[in-house]
Amino acid sequence: EKEYVPSAADSKEAVSGGPTTAVVSIIIEIQGDTTKFDGAGFSIAGTKEVLSSIASDVIVSDGECTNAVEVFWTPSDKEEVLTKHDLLMDFPEIIDL
Repeated sequence: EKEYVPSAADSKEAVSGGPTTAVVSIIIEIQGDTTKFDGAGFSIAGTKEVLSSIASDVIVSDGECTNAVEVFWTPSDKEEVLTKHDLLMDFPEIIDL
């Protein structure tokens, strides 16, 4: 699969893929992390709380405590559209927020 990286010219063009659903995965390694992941993925409020906790953990020591971060998303192509049916087929255990 080819990764889509937008250029300056792309931002001026109209998107022809249409509205879509996106799935985003964040993998992060933090030294001394105290984040509680109990509420993540089950509600919007719980997910926001976990993301805020991660954000506060990574700014300690000017970010020196962050070892690695990877962000994955689908669909990656600007023309691709991920429907609710596609979402359930590809990610059967996902919780729709």
